Formats: sequence, C-alpha cells, structure tokens
Amino acid sequence: MKITFLALLFVPLLINVAHADWKNPSMLCPEEALPKGVICVDLSRVANPLLDFPSWMSADDIQRWSTTLSKDLKVCRAREALRREAVTPGSFTPLQIQIAWMTANGGENSQQKLAKIVEAANMLQMPPQILVGALTQESLLADLGVSSDGGNYSCGIGQLNISEWCLGMNTLPAAERATLGWPTMSCDTVTPAMVAPFHNIALRKLGTRPEYRLDASDFVGITLNQVIGQFPAATPAVQANRFKAVSSFVANCQKHVYGIPFKARNIKNLFENFIPQKMKTDEVYAGQERYARSCATPSTSKYYPLHTGWLLALAAYNAGPSITKILEHYHQESADRIPSLNPLDLIEALYWGGEVRVGSNRVYFTGANQKTYSQSWYKSCVVQRHIARVIQHVTIPGTTIARSLEETPCAQTVPEARRVSSGVKLIP
Repeated sequence: MKITFLALLFVPLLINVAHADWKNPSMLCPEEALPKGVICVDLSRVANPLLDFPSWMSADDIQRWSTTLSKDLKVCRAREALRREAVTPGSFTPLQIQIAWMTANGGENSQQKLAKIVEAANMLQMPPQILVGALTQESLLADLGVSSDGGNYSCGIGQLNISEWCLGMNTLPAAERATLGWPTMSCDTVTPAMVAPFHNIALRKLGTRPEYRLDASDFVGITLNQVIGQFPAATPAVQANRFKAVSSFVANCQKHVYGIPFKARNIKNLFENFIPQKMKTDEVYAGQERYARSCATPSTSKYYPLHTGWLLALAAYNAGPSITKILEHYHQESADRIPSLNPLDLIEALYWGGEVRVGSNRVYFTGANQKTYSQSWYKSCVVQRHIARVIQHVTIPGTTIARSLEETPCAQTVPEARRVSSGVKLIP
C-alpha cells in the first residue's frame, strides 16, 4: 500500500491496557446486562438516591445489588430521583433527570427486550453483547420518541432514522406492513428531512415536557396538507406514499419489538458490506467452542463476544463507513495486511488514526484505494468513546476492559498531543 509519507513524531500514546483473554473476556451474559425487573430496594430515606445505600443494608446485600443486580439498582435509583423531582422540582439537574427518565423507561419490559435481543442476534449470527451494548449506548434501552438528532430524526431503542427503519420494514410480510400502515415503496423515496415538518408540529404539543419525552401520541392528527409543502416536488402518488411512510414511522418507531431487530439488521448490513474480510475471520471460535461462561441465553454466534469487526461495524454506523479506512491509514497497510486487531487496538486506531492538518480541527486519512477522507476531530473522539462505552455497558461490574482515550469530554478543538501526532502507528 502506498501512502504519502508522514513524519513520525514521538508522542507518548494514551492507550488501553491489554486485556488478557478475548475469547472469554469479563463479559456479562445477555440476561445479566439488562434489568431483571426485581422489586426495588427502598431508597426513599437515603441522602443521595443516585449514590447512597440505606444504612440498614448488610454488606452482602450491598454487594449483591452492586454486582448481580447492578442493572436493577440503576433503575431503582432513577425511579427514586424522578419521584423526588416530582415532589420538589429542581432537586436534580435537567441532565440528571433526563438520564434518570431514560434509565427508568429502559427498565420497563426488560425481559421482552432481552428476548428480542437474543432472537435478533442469533438470527444474524451477531454476538448478543454487541447488540446489548449498542442499544444501551444509543438509548439506555429506552423507547424514545423522535428527536431532531442533528437532522437525523432518530427514534426508539435503536435510534433509527426513517431510512434505516424503511430497510427493516421492507423485510416484514406484506400483511404486517399493511397493519402498521407502511406503504409498498423503495427506501430512497423518503429521507430523514421529511420527518422534520411532522416533528415541528408535534413539538407544539409538548407543553411543559422536555423534548426527549415526545411521544407517538403527539403526532396524532397531522394531515398531508400540513406537511406536503415541505416535501420535495413529486407526483401526488409519491407524496401520498411519503406521507403514509412518515406517519407510520412516527406512530411505530418507539416499539422495541421492531426497533431491536431493525437495529440489528442495520449493523449486520454494515458488517457484511464494509468490514474487511480478514477481520471477519479473526476472533472466531473453533468448531462448537463458545463463550466459556454458562449463560441462560446462550449465543449461537461463532464470533468472540467483543468481536473487533462487529465493533467496527458499530463505529461505521455512528461515523459512516469511511471510518474503516482510518485503520489502513493508521497501520499503513491495506485491509488484508493489517495485523490481527483486538477491541483495544480498534479504539487506539480510531483515536490516533489520521493526520490533523495545520490550522484545522479535521482529521485526514488515506485508504489503500489512495482516496483521502476527512472528518472532524470531534467525530474521531466521539466514535472511539462510543466503542469504549459499548464495551463498558456489558462488562462485569468491578472489572475494566476498555475506556475512552480522551480523559476529558470530547471537544471541537484538537488537543495538543493529538494535533502534533503523525496519525500513523509507531512501530517500536
């Protein structure tokens, strides 16, 4: 692979500590990674419901709630925070209340969500921990309504836009699509921008609710005449289909029964179409071997639970498929010649890969195809943090596998150490 030579500057790399066993990492089973739905511990008398335990709890009980029931504990803390905020508004910051609301909502119907996650992952041969981590990072497993999301107009547990939703809808039987009000159409007929006029009308119904609590019911009653003026010009038949599609999307996109398998299918498409073949054949169990921990919901996937290729597919979902080329730039090799990577190597490449040009806050990287790509530094920072957090969501409590390489919140301005680095991996 020929890439313009970049002077290698020595910069002390901020990297993750190596993990011992990627075949059997310290991972939660799927049923451990979601709340079990147990009755909450009483937190009504603690000083800080987001941190404290009741004084009467034994050390053994605190240990159990901090490990085996850690996901339920988060839901219990969230519910108590919401209860106190309702009684005394202003007890918590708006961000704390938003996270609490999402966490509490994510704990609802948790066993139904678990069943759909395992079903979708096994159907697509995806490690279930990948799907659990992705959904948790996207929404905290909450059935969120439509949000503007920078013009993406994402919705639901998987934060899908209407284009991604359409791909899932078109896999359903015709009768089921008809029941959901979805027209027979090509997915290039609708774009996320077409959801905007619906969203703007629904916002008027919020009242005192924050925008993240927008609900399908807020879209009820919107007519074609209210939105057609903001659709691109087309025949009446096309416009009618667009209206029908968006109406169906906003009415159903909060339903996790669809959001989970549709999200999984979008990730699978990226894995199949953009992940290097070598990565697909690395980190694969031999024969009938599988993850060593005995899970109540065993995976049929042949891939390691934190398979680097599947994690790269999540990065491609969030930053675009061109992010895969940053690996070629960082290692100065074509995809089929890059050394075998593990998840920590991936986080490293996403953070350190690519050159920051003088006077800019953009990262430039060249693939084996000799094409140069660029993205904002902020995107590079956020995507490596996203992958680290996906892993953290499914890591056994009390252990650490991965962390973000940006120790402070990601900023629009490139940190000095990253600015002066070459963007190419240093070879000892």
